[in-house]
Amino acid sequence: MNNENVKLFFEEYIGGKSTDFFSLAQSGSARQNFVGENSNQKFIITYNENLAENESFYYFSKVFSVLKLNSPQILKISEDRKLYIQEFLGELTFSEIIEKEGLSERVKNLVKQTLTKLFELQTKTENQIDYSKTFEYENYDELPITNDLFYFKSFIADVLEIPYHKASLLKEFKKITEILENTAPKGLMIRDFQARNIMVNNDDKVFFIDYQSSMKGPLMYDVISFLYQAKANFPEEFKEEMLAFYFSLWENTETKSELKQSLKPILLIRLMQVLGAYGFRGLIQRKPHFISSIDKGIENLEELANCWDGMEHYPELKKLITALKSNSVKNKIESIIKNH
Repeated sequence: MNNENVKLFFEEYIGGKSTDFFSLAQSGSARQNFVGENSNQKFIITYNENLAENESFYYFSKVFSVLKLNSPQILKISEDRKLYIQEFLGELTFSEIIEKEGLSERVKNLVKQTLTKLFELQTKTENQIDYSKTFEYENYDELPITNDLFYFKSFIADVLEIPYHKASLLKEFKKITEILENTAPKGLMIRDFQARNIMVNNDDKVFFIDYQSSMKGPLMYDVISFLYQAKANFPEEFKEEMLAFYFSLWENTETKSELKQSLKPILLIRLMQVLGAYGFRGLIQRKPHFISSIDKGIENLEELANCWDGMEHYPELKKLITALKSNSVKNKIESIIKNH
């Protein structure tokens, strides 16, 4: 999309010339984001040719707005549905604040606020979502779970040429899929719920963005995505404290028990999926943010494999994960990064 056309679309909305207009760096998606400004306000303008993704974002934004949740308002959509203007929610992502401050008191408070707002979203959206309007998947069932497992297999195990017994690994993948399909409680699952997809405004209020891939799935998934993200690198003690805080938000004892039981299997699939994404975005597409996260992603997965008794049911997978810390794999990663 020509930047001038985007600017004209924005200026048509504000009814005059912009005082500032510039593009933002792209991250993991094909969307192009711009910041437009008039004399007293900033806006985000987004261009995306993927209409299905846009429609999902428009739908969820409308539902969230009606339910008064902490998400951006969509202010204008172009006739071809590829270009839209949304409210500006802050200069910094939560990820940038964590990177700058570490685990400061401010960050701790923002983590608690994020989990509280996530709880509100999970409870307020119950029975309010038409999952036929989702972007890629309606439910976190066999198809997306299998895709996540194969993301890890294809872009980590295969790219790094780690040997494994194919039939044994696939049987273990099937076991993991069956367990995850039956995990409760279920509700709206944002899926890519990470600090880089959370904006923080000048009043230290958090807002969720990039929720177009939401689907119906286990509620614990987003909690784990957030607390165990590699880039944040929260200490284990703090993660345990925040998990206890999140569980305390639920009054129903059975729901609390189900959430706790689902933690480890969901953590396993999430860490595998994330590492697979780092492999694809980093080793294949060469994006620096993802390359720098690979080591921590491996460390997190190995830590789980070593401390969770449930891994005894997946010996081939555990062997593969252990191999990720070998010198040969480390050298392979360095070689791929260096020679591309």
